[in-house]
Amino acid sequence: MILDEVPVLGALGAPPGAAGAVALAATVREAVAAGVERRVLLFLPSHLAPARRRPPALAMLREGLEGLRRTSRARVFDLPRGGFAALEPPPGHHLSEAHDAIAAMLDVREAAQAVSLLRLPDQAAAVLAAVEESLGLAAAVRAVGPSPAGRAPDGAGIAQAERALLSADLTAFLRRRRVCRLTPGGGAPEPQWEDRRIVPDDVRDALLPGCDLTAAPALARRFRRALDRRLLAGLARAEELRDIGPLSLCLGLEAVTSAEFLRLDALWPTALRGALTVAIAAEEAAADPAAFAFARDLLAARGHRLLLDAAGPEAIAVLPPARAGVDLSRLRWSEALPPLGSPAAEELRGGLPAKPDSVVLAGVDRPAAIAWGWEMGITLFQGRLIENRRPVP
Repeated sequence: MILDEVPVLGALGAPPGAAGAVALAATVREAVAAGVERRVLLFLPSHLAPARRRPPALAMLREGLEGLRRTSRARVFDLPRGGFAALEPPPGHHLSEAHDAIAAMLDVREAAQAVSLLRLPDQAAAVLAAVEESLGLAAAVRAVGPSPAGRAPDGAGIAQAERALLSADLTAFLRRRRVCRLTPGGGAPEPQWEDRRIVPDDVRDALLPGCDLTAAPALARRFRRALDRRLLAGLARAEELRDIGPLSLCLGLEAVTSAEFLRLDALWPTALRGALTVAIAAEEAAADPAAFAFARDLLAARGHRLLLDAAGPEAIAVLPPARAGVDLSRLRWSEALPPLGSPAAEELRGGLPAKPDSVVLAGVDRPAAIAWGWEMGITLFQGRLIENRRPVP
């Protein structure tokens, strides 16, 4: 399984069962990407009467799971608030038996709402919606209310989203990927650090559906600041830092001088000084050179590294890492990258840092990306293919 989000649940103060919800979401994404067919049994106690949601009553209902836990064909995911999900390859006989056993203990209305059988990949959206509901995100979305499609949000809408972020569980939106060194003939990828991020667009689509934040840049920055603060505050906890390792965080420029980052800096283990990397989008750096220079110098003074995150060659051309005073950069792989040996490829090579292990190629999901990177002198890679190839720690 590709998912690496589960070990960082503590960073967001996740409730019991959140690990199962995140693992289920990742499994659904993988099934959709691979076109793998699975049957899914969902049980969500939130649809039951209050008396049915008490621990003794839930324990009786969950007895229907025991057969599933004993078979190797089914995989069971415990969800927050007493819910669960189970996956099984078709035809899904074990799931059908469990479904009937649980439904028999409920009245017809409750059974129809609380327990269901679905199919992947066809009904992936319904399964992911159930994940959001189990994490409490659906309630947060209802609190924010709908936004007209394509309309810019107003201050009140952003304020509601900020309040929702305080209570909603965002673990399903947390992404974690290893950055690994991989050299020609060098064997398995060697993990160097892990990259953690909350993807703002994903959370925006959940909390502000139909909203176009690009139409209100100031409010978009405010929304991004709220997400960054949530991530940083969760990391700056003793139990999280106890097992921390080399790490990179994708942050907005303003987050580097926030109170939450300064607190994380103060608590960062002395032995790991130099092992915290902050990734800043090249476009954001180019838009505010003075703020970027201040953030760069602040990070250097505190013993942290700065990574210039470039979406493509155009960003490197606008703000070459050398001119920005940065010796670490990241480029995302795509078919649009210039062909090897072309003048455009040589121009891009000239704009990238020349030191070993100074460029990360992200989005690596096929061998062609690694081959392109090697020819460009790149040895650090990040992406789905690398996650699949690296040894399990």
